[in-house]
Amino acid sequence: MTGRHNETILGYADNTDISNFLLLDIDSSFDTQIDTWIATAEKFVNNYLGYTTASGILMEEITAEVDDKVTVDSDLNLIIFPRKTPIVSISSLQLVKGAETLTFTLTDGDGNAKYNIPTSGGFFSYPDRELSMTGTSIINSFADLRSADFFTKINYIAGYSEVPADIRQATVNLVSDIVMRHTNKEGLEMITQGRITKKWQTGRGGKSDFHHDAVELLKPYRLSARWV
Repeated sequence: MTGRHNETILGYADNTDISNFLLLDIDSSFDTQIDTWIATAEKFVNNYLGYTTASGILMEEITAEVDDKVTVDSDLNLIIFPRKTPIVSISSLQLVKGAETLTFTLTDGDGNAKYNIPTSGGFFSYPDRELSMTGTSIINSFADLRSADFFTKINYIAGYSEVPADIRQATVNLVSDIVMRHTNKEGLEMITQGRITKKWQTGRGGKSDFHHDAVELLKPYRLSARWV
């Protein structure tokens, strides 16, 4: 949705999440500013994970991605590892070898996919028995590719249909960090009243625990997306 400062908010978190996490009753007149901070946190999440289009982690459409991390397994399946995961669907697959380009047929006559995506969504395979292409034939079987130099070019959709709980929590942490810094205009490291101590900085590179916790939550997604 579009926030009231014209930023795009993707829905990784909302004002209620922030209020509940901080145990604060945030006045509704401040909602516009919270929207802006949510959009800022979402951009951090997208950049950290490597999702750079307008849809963020939500079903991102990737066009003409070139991939040389391709193998042929012992069963003669062509195994392809796109950069973004989890993979949802493939709309175009081409094999490029030298000056020749082959375009794969991705569905059969009944519209069923010839390729397979495992539950993890970390890669997809195209079985040799389904081999069907248009273009000048340079291979008769995927076995011909085992010692060949080639790459693939693919169009596909990757990401999530809804925001995973830990990515949502990471976004809440990032916004909460901004909120708490906003309330600490004096730049205090901590303040103590009686037996209660409120701490803003922890000596961890000037970053708060909110920020560090957010990064820890995001790390597995960054690694699985193979952007590191």
